[in-house]
Amino acid sequence: MTALVWLHEDALRQDHPVYTAAGEDVISYFFWDENYLQEMDYGFKRLVFIYETLCELPVNIIHGSTVEGLSKLAENQSCEKIYIPATSNPVLQEIIAELQHRLPVVVVEETPFVSLTKDLDIKRFFRYWKKAKKLAMQPTDS
Repeated sequence: MTALVWLHEDALRQDHPVYTAAGEDVISYFFWDENYLQEMDYGFKRLVFIYETLCELPVNIIHGSTVEGLSKLAENQSCEKIYIPATSNPVLQEIIAELQHRLPVVVVEETPFVSLTKDLDIKRFFRYWKKAKKLAMQPTDS
């Protein structure tokens, strides 16, 4: 069986734990989902950043619906599970929930950079960082 990994923009790095969880024979996909991107209201610079980051990763970029695309890929490749990095993004969480109704999904957690409340504005990095830096810059008890 070939494992499928859906890589979304909250986990754009090659050393994400989702790859360890999925195993060695893994194919990862990123869906350039116009409906999702419009709902997130990302600006041009954010879209360029996402695309340039993807170009540096071993990931297949597919234009189209995330849910429909992953469903077809899983069926065509006879995958038993789709591995997805955990996210705090509520829009991505809705997509994950929809996928869980269709397919066996494994959501892979990682150690968070900081722990923030759920009512976080994630559409602009500066708004996120304004809240996160206070916690990120605190000394840890070792």
